[in-house]
Amino acid sequence: KQHDLIRENIIWQLVILLSSEQSTLELKISCSKALWKLAQGSVSNCQTLTETKGMLCLAKLVAKEQGELRYNCIMIIKEITSIAESDNGFRSSAFTSSSPAAKAVVDELLRVIKELDDIKLGVPAIKSIGSLARSFSAKHSRVIGPLVARLGNTDQDVAMEAAIALKKFVSTDNYLCSEHSKSIIEFEGVPLLMKLLNSGDKSTHPHVLALICYLAQHDSNSNVLIEAGALTALQTIDPKVNTKYRELETLVPHTISKLQSYLTVEQQQTESSTGIKQFFTKQSKAVVATIGGRLKLLYKGLTVYLPRLVKNPRKRILGAIPPLKTTRIQQFLKAKCMELALMSVYYL
Repeated sequence: KQHDLIRENIIWQLVILLSSEQSTLELKISCSKALWKLAQGSVSNCQTLTETKGMLCLAKLVAKEQGELRYNCIMIIKEITSIAESDNGFRSSAFTSSSPAAKAVVDELLRVIKELDDIKLGVPAIKSIGSLARSFSAKHSRVIGPLVARLGNTDQDVAMEAAIALKKFVSTDNYLCSEHSKSIIEFEGVPLLMKLLNSGDKSTHPHVLALICYLAQHDSNSNVLIEAGALTALQTIDPKVNTKYRELETLVPHTISKLQSYLTVEQQQTESSTGIKQFFTKQSKAVVATIGGRLKLLYKGLTVYLPRLVKNPRKRILGAIPPLKTTRIQQFLKAKCMELALMSVYYL
């Protein structure tokens, strides 16, 4: 009990120093580092921070400070929201819709995401909003828009974190997943997700695929996803991705089946044509490489044995073939090998 009182008193003093106008920048940075360390993985310390008006102080510092102090404050918020994500009791007490401190923190996080093009600040801010996904009501669609916009960010880390955060809004353990999924659709999230699948870094693909699958669980989203090519994308993904990520192992097949049940005749024809085209586009390089490799082996084998045959003219068939130099025969074989390769690719 005495230990708890000492711990709480230390946090109180650190928050006072951090919020004081008389404290130097160096002192505030030191206090923020200490609070960041204390907040990591500790429900009790995060609880004390919220009870001491620490969150309101952090929100104000994020709004007006720069550099290391602002970064440390965002990282403290990230630790607090991470605890809130895993602890229902703490989340419901610290992040109620009527809490001015919670509102101030969320407002600053959204401002950082929307206005500051700083990856170092943006990534933890996005993570924090994602951790609070189950705290927002259906009317809080304002938090969805900035996350959807970040799906189109040129930095893949930012785009990936946005996908992970949005996934928490629409996963089945969020009781407002249907409402949040509608917001993602309304903010034109699907085209950005498809772009990430087609041109984004492969590390983002599992999270994007999971997000698409969760969106597809709601019937009203099916047509939008099908028209964007989501069904084809799910059907043509590398099977290794599904086996590597357990979340996708059952989610992808179920989503494919669900979307297929909503296909019209016209869409079935389009999906079939698009699927075949995408499949061969992805496989063409591998096929050409395989054929080329095998033809090289064939060419190498023939050029090894042909000189032996050419040395003995008597073995030519009935003398009908005029004498040819080994070099000319090799050139002839090489040309035929190329012709075979082109024909093989044509008939694929």
